[in-house]
Amino acid sequence: MLSVARSRILCSGVMIFALMLCAPFAFAGTVDIFSSTTGTNNQTGTDIAIPVSPAWAPSGPGYEWISYGNTGCNTFVALTGRCTPGPQNPAGASGPLTSSNITATFYQTFTVTDTFDSGTLNVWADDTASVYLDNGTVSSGDGSSGELLVTANPILNTNCGDPPAPGCLPGMQFSTFLDLPTGTYTLVVDAYQLVGGSPFGVMYDAALSNNTVPEPASFMLMGLGLAGLGVVIRRRKRA
Repeated sequence: MLSVARSRILCSGVMIFALMLCAPFAFAGTVDIFSSTTGTNNQTGTDIAIPVSPAWAPSGPGYEWISYGNTGCNTFVALTGRCTPGPQNPAGASGPLTSSNITATFYQTFTVTDTFDSGTLNVWADDTASVYLDNGTVSSGDGSSGELLVTANPILNTNCGDPPAPGCLPGMQFSTFLDLPTGTYTLVVDAYQLVGGSPFGVMYDAALSNNTVPEPASFMLMGLGLAGLGVVIRRRKRA
């Protein structure tokens, strides 16, 4: 059996080694920007998950198609390949796409606590959408006060708008790289329905993480871990 002194030395060594391993990641985190019921909108205030059209891009872990009400594919008719309109499917926008005929605006506020977090943002929409990134918490109005990331496309393909604006089909999402410093931000999606009585909704996802060099405090923790491990090794040799 190990003596009490040796057991203490061994435990100290394990703890210091764990500290060294964790030090580079002590200040890293991941920020998920996922379309879900945690977001809000300017119509009903509460985002809900909606039945998806078979043509839409599939959802992924943590994010899904959302809207302000039951505006999804209420009933799919296989014979026609179309969804039967429900009472909440919105009317189509008339005229040029402006702030006056936005069907619904969606908001997702998130906070970056690392020095910098980065990752790829993907946005889908049926029929199309303008996407903005604003500073601070935004829960009303359109996205025009923020940075415009992409403008809605009024030209339709078979199911929804063509790229580069968000579309609804697999591979037709709007994608952009975000690299954000510490702060609070709001993703704002101004979504437009172009064809009345058809499915309407949005979906987005991004996982921002800290891929920068560890901060000075992390290096300090690693240095302390190395120094402590050296002391433990010397004590073991004397024992």
